[in-house]
Order: sequence, then structure tokens, then C-alpha cells
Amino acid sequence: MKGQSDNRKLDTSEGIIVQASLDIIRKAAAKVLFEFSETLVTSNGGRRKPGEDVSIGDSILFEEDIKPCPPEIVVTKVAENTWYVISTSDIPTGGYPSGADAMRAAKAEENRLRIIKEFLAKSKGVKKVEDVRNWEPDMRAEAVDVLSIINSASRKWMH
Repeated sequence: MKGQSDNRKLDTSEGIIVQASLDIIRKAAAKVLFEFSETLVTSNGGRRKPGEDVSIGDSILFEEDIKPCPPEIVVTKVAENTWYVISTSDIPTGGYPSGADAMRAAKAEENRLRIIKEFLAKSKGVKKVEDVRNWEPDMRAEAVDVLSIINSASRKWMH
């Protein structure tokens, strides 16, 4: 998470797991973001150009080109052609002016993720679209590593 303590309780009930190519996921992000930039963020926090190889644990950040508090779609690679997808946005400096504003922001994040999920479910070439809370890795040996990547991505990107 940007600028927040890692001691915060993790909520990995948000987000979806998708088995698809990165190109299909880019199209899904374009369904909910209008003018946006794409950044490859490595698992150790480095930034690289989009289009380079994405390793397991790396994230692609799709960020709307608006300020303040741009909406973001974050896609983290958890296995070959398997991605953890979340919708988030930066929290304004000083927090939201009211509880109603915070609720509207949370609802917008839910709607973006719902639209992405529906688009991917209808897309050819997508093998799986599943809520992360219902998903289990195919192989038990990989489960610990994959769940660790998901927890790390949630800690880093969820606001």
C-alpha cells in the first residue's frame, strides 16, 4: 500500500482471479478507465516500461490520468496466465470530506471490478474468472506461494 503501514489487517476478499492473456486484461481495464497510463511495477518495487516481460509477483498498474485520487486497476501475476485483479484509488490527502464520499468511492471501485468481471466472463480466451475469496490454486504445492503473492499485492495496493 502506498504510504500506509503494513500492520493494517489485510482484506483479500476483494478482487478477482483471472486466467487469461495480458492483452485481454488490458482490454478489460480499458472498459472502466478512459485515459490512463500503464506501468509495470516489479515485485521489489522497481518500475519498468510496459511491454517488458512480466514475472510472477510483478504488477501492472493501469492509472487514470486525472488528479487527485485517480482510479487504478492493478493486475498482479500470480502464475503463468493467472492474474489477481483489483480496483482501487488513492485516498485524498487528509481523507474523504465525509463518510458519504468514502462510500461513493468504494461503490465506484466495486462497479469497476464488476464491469471488468462481466467483460472477462464473456470474452473468448478467458479460462477462469473467479472472486479471490472463492478461488483455490490448482496445485497445493503452489498454494502457499500464490496466496503469499496475493496477500503482498493486497497489502501494497489496497487503500
